[in-house]
Amino acid sequence: MSDFDSINNFLVDIWSRINKIEERSIAAGVGENISLTEIHIIEKAGAEQPSRMSSIAKAVGVTLATLTVACDKLESKGLVQRTRDTADKRVVNISLTPRGQAVYAYHKRFHERMTAAALHDLSDRETALLASSLQKLQSFFERQSMQ
Repeated sequence: MSDFDSINNFLVDIWSRINKIEERSIAAGVGENISLTEIHIIEKAGAEQPSRMSSIAKAVGVTLATLTVACDKLESKGLVQRTRDTADKRVVNISLTPRGQAVYAYHKRFHERMTAAALHDLSDRETALLASSLQKLQSFFERQSMQ
C-alpha cells in the first residue's frame, strides 16, 4: 500500500473512531445522551462565556437555525442558557449552566487523555514532526471549509 493510501485510510478510519469513542465516553462519563454536535457546541460555548450564537454556529460549522434547534435540546437538558445581549437586544448569547460546565470539563479531560495517550510512545522529535504535519493538514482543511 502506498503512503498516500495509508494516510487516506488513516484519516477516514480515525475520524470515525474518534467520534464513536468520544460519544461513548461522554455518555458513560456524564450519564447523558449528548450528540457530537451538542458536545461541540458546549465546547465552543465553554471556551468563552457568554458566546454569541452566531459565533458558535460559525465555529461549529452549522447554520443558525440548526444551532437554535440544538440549543433548544441543550436547554431542555439543563446544559446551556440563552440570554439577550444587554447592549444589543438582537444578539443572543449562550452560557453554560453548572451542569454544562461539568460536561465541558469532562470533555476537555477526555481530549487531554486522548492526546497524552497518542503521544505517549513518541520521542520529542517525533512529537514535533507530528505537530508540524498536523498543523499543515489543519490549514488545508481550514482553506477547504472557506470555499
